[in-house]
Amino acid sequence: MRIDAGFAYEGYIRLKLASVRAFIASLISGIRGAPPLSQFGRTIAEIIDVWATETGVVYGKEQAIADNAATGRGHPRWTELLLDFDVGYRKRRLHFLIEGLNRLYQPSDRMHFEDRNWRAIDALKRNFYNCLEDLKRQENVAAFTPATRDLAEDLFRSAPPPGDAEKLTAYAQSFVQRHREAIDDLVVRLAAEINLDSSTNDIDILLASTDPEQWHPEARREILIDHLGFPFWDVLTFPVMPWREAGELNEILVDRISPQDATALGEFSGSTALRGVRFAHFAAFFSRAYRENDYLLGRIHALDRLIDIICNSARLDIGTQRSSIAALKARGFKRILDAEEKFLPNSVELIARLRRSIAALEARAIKSVP
Repeated sequence: MRIDAGFAYEGYIRLKLASVRAFIASLISGIRGAPPLSQFGRTIAEIIDVWATETGVVYGKEQAIADNAATGRGHPRWTELLLDFDVGYRKRRLHFLIEGLNRLYQPSDRMHFEDRNWRAIDALKRNFYNCLEDLKRQENVAAFTPATRDLAEDLFRSAPPPGDAEKLTAYAQSFVQRHREAIDDLVVRLAAEINLDSSTNDIDILLASTDPEQWHPEARREILIDHLGFPFWDVLTFPVMPWREAGELNEILVDRISPQDATALGEFSGSTALRGVRFAHFAAFFSRAYRENDYLLGRIHALDRLIDIICNSARLDIGTQRSSIAALKARGFKRILDAEEKFLPNSVELIARLRRSIAALEARAIKSVP
């Protein structure tokens, strides 16, 4: 998957590790009764971050080249941490699988399934929700054994003195140096009691036990594709989710920035206004004037689309706000021309035509004001 995901993978892994460190810190803070944003909570989080760095539980450049810091189970140390504590990943996967089952209930699919198929789908969905409840119980700090709670309370007795709090990183480094083995022990205990391996196996067993006699082939294929494809979905969606308050992301919306959609300036809309598209898209290689033309129109088109995207995201009523949006675009277009004019000596005529088109846009905007 690392090869298929490309450059997105490294950032994704680093973000997952950051979320796992935050999760470990939240468990300890919960045991100690320290609010995450309190001085004590921030100190615990900083200590866990320093501990991870000191113990090599990070994904650095050397890991991207060769993951050779393996543990007893044959995984790099950072992988081991994810396997032990990445509860968030398991929850996201279960929600994704449940969402996939929900799609099977769409009216367009109902005609394909018999009663036994629906019973199998309903049963698997209930089992997924049971797995989700089990994961939520694993996050309950009250469920940890007295020995683990005592270790956390003994290790993190109180917040640092005010002087040390002002130099939090230095305090955390000193703390880790003095209590490295105790932190190691606590993390191992937390991992053992959370026991994420069991929840992973539960999902695998549920999917492996889907009976072809009870499942419609299309439905069974869809749920298995969701299970196998989720890691690729997570690479795309997790980085854009606020993982500290991770909710569910049900869809990815793609906004296209293309000359075909930038229509504010009429005659300069669409790819026909570009010069580089000639000679099989090689024309701009042979003419600076062509490159200037396409560069300047590229900026104009980009601003045109970005304003449209922002207005759409803000859910503005385009009909009633049309004149204001046009005026905003006109001001932006003029700013671009003012900034670029001195650098584009071969585009004097183009800039003059653009200014006339912008003036016409402004006039239409004023005329349409009620």
